[in-house]
This record gives sequence, C-alpha cells and structure tokens, in this order.
Amino acid sequence: MENTHRPCDLHIHSVFSDSDTPVEEILKVADAKNLSCIAIADHDTVGAMNQARILSRQYHIEFIEAIELSAQEKDCEIHVLGYFIDPLNKKLNDALGGIRELREARLIAMADKLISLGVGVDKEELMARTKDAIPTRLHLALYLVEIGRVRSLWDAFRKYLSPGKPAYVARFKHTAREAIELIKDSGGLAFLAHPYFLADQSWIEKFVSFGLDGIEVNYPRFSPSRIAIYENMADKYGLLKSGGSDAHGSYKEFTEIGGVTVPYEWVEAMKARLSPPSYTDSSQ
Repeated sequence: MENTHRPCDLHIHSVFSDSDTPVEEILKVADAKNLSCIAIADHDTVGAMNQARILSRQYHIEFIEAIELSAQEKDCEIHVLGYFIDPLNKKLNDALGGIRELREARLIAMADKLISLGVGVDKEELMARTKDAIPTRLHLALYLVEIGRVRSLWDAFRKYLSPGKPAYVARFKHTAREAIELIKDSGGLAFLAHPYFLADQSWIEKFVSFGLDGIEVNYPRFSPSRIAIYENMADKYGLLKSGGSDAHGSYKEFTEIGGVTVPYEWVEAMKARLSPPSYTDSSQ
C-alpha cells in the first residue's frame, strides 16, 4: 500500500490525562508533520476516543484506539499500552471507573503526605483542578508549582513525587497480568511501554507468558543501541514492535508529537496479529 513507509506516532497523550494538548491540536500537528497514523494512549481513560475518531477522518489520518494502563509489579509501577481496544467494552469501562476512584484516592494520599511534611496544600482545590482528566501525579506537581511550593515540575518530582521520594504512593488496581488480560479482553493488543524503565528486565519474559503481544522499542532518548536491544528482544520472543513520542504537550519539553516515529509496517503487523489471513491448503 502506498502509505507503507509513512511515519506513525503510536504514543501520544491528550488533555484527558496528563497533557495540555487538546485532541484537535494533536490532529492538526499530526497533519502538519505528515503522520499517516497516530494513537492517543491516555493514562487509564478512553475519554479522547470519540472526538479523535471524528477528527481523524477530517484530517485523513488513521487513528488507533489506544490506552496506557498503569499497573503494579512487586510494588513497582509499570505501564501497559493497549492498541485497537474497544472503548465501549463494558469490562474495560467498569475497570476504568474503579481505576479513577483509586487514582483520586492516591492523589489525596500523596497530598496528605505532603501536608505531614509541612508542604501546605488544599486537597479540595487540588482535586477541583483535575476537572474531567484522569487524576495523575502531574496534576499534583502542577498545583505545587502554581502555589509556589516548588520551582518547577522537575523539582516537584525530584523532591516529592517520584518512586522512593517522601510523598510518592504506589497504589494501582491491576497487576501486570491483569492489565494485559484486560486489554486483550477488550479486543486489543497489549504492549509493554518504555521497557527500559522496568525495575527488572527479566520481568519481560514473565510478561510474555502472561500474553504480552508487543514491546515499545522506539522511545524518546533511546539510543540506536538501546533500540537494537529491544528489537532483538522482540524478535526473540515473537513480539510485535511499537513506539512513539510519548508527547505530553508542554509538560514534557524533550519530546513532541512526531518527534519519535515508527514505520507503518509495524501497524500492519498489529492488524495481521488481530486478524490473521485465512489459510488455504493448495494441495486440496
């Protein structure tokens, strides 16, 4: 097909999770950068899907329904990308409702820790600022910057909100296995996001045994040698390949929509995994 070699960005976030980029702006930028296919993979929400689907037709850009589920493995946070999910799947939406409640409780628990540390925050004001977005640590970091408790987002995470820091709380609804199964139950393909950040690289083989379909091999600041490591790992375990910018608007200054792309062949491989061609025995 003629768009086989056109670039795709399969990891973008919108205002529905922890980016300040509206859905329409994502499509405008993708169009300006001549992207043939994009996936909006917001954290634990499918809120952007309807608008993105409509706008993608207007801009003639292929759109993949996606999500990035947060999960927990031995008290460590991991992220599982789901591609080609059914955003109307009842089991998925029931789970996302529970995840939202847990994320709200997590944000309040981190605010309580900050208060115990002498960092004054107003929990009601904080939660009001999340609006329709899924609550994330970024919302708390932004609030801390706005009220002058820290100088920058980086400062908020460095001092308080990263794993191992005094206000961090790891509280996620699903294990890695459950996140993978939820994605597959909703008709999608499960991919491990940014594998380099795993606490233990040996977990990848375990995730494959859970039914993992693919791995993100191309990611911002991945060196050619690191990309090669994960491409080889994908080949070793028979995994599909993905990648993208992980753009979060102005909240991540080192990346932008289309800043990291992958070939359309990888999208075609995903589709083939979902709907393998029928086999005809020519000997009969």
